[in-house]
Amino acid sequence: MDAAKIKPLTRREPEDGAPPYLGHDTFMPYVLNQATAALNADFQQVLRSEGMTLLHWRVLAFLTETDGLGVSALGRFTGVDQATLSRALTVMEKAGYVARLPNPEDNRMVAIKIMPAGKAQFRHVLPLAWEIYVRAVHGLSMDEQETLHYLLNRIRENMTAPRRG
Repeated sequence: MDAAKIKPLTRREPEDGAPPYLGHDTFMPYVLNQATAALNADFQQVLRSEGMTLLHWRVLAFLTETDGLGVSALGRFTGVDQATLSRALTVMEKAGYVARLPNPEDNRMVAIKIMPAGKAQFRHVLPLAWEIYVRAVHGLSMDEQETLHYLLNRIRENMTAPRRG
């Protein structure tokens, strides 16, 4: 959709007591879903060409930031269940990207560690991911990009916080 054709959000009183509906292109969940789908479609194509999945990327990204996470924490951060994550970790171990090592603080748990090959793969794919990001924010000023990130994080916080009332 051309940005010039985007309907402005206007406040109007509902006629029958129902919330106003101005069309799908102003319905935030739809717009967010479409933007995410477009970003992920391009990124998944890049990742496939590199022998990776979006989950593999997320695992490497989170371990780059915080190496040695447990499976539960890594599952929370990546947004997947432990069974799905475990299958991905098996593939990634075979590729030499990660290793499951005993947690030094609790031998009943494992720590997922990023290996040199995983660091190298992350550094290799990062410029390709950055190209997609740059394309996505094309035409947005730095202030607009900061506002976008701030607002998306606020929405995420709102939706993950306990419901009120």
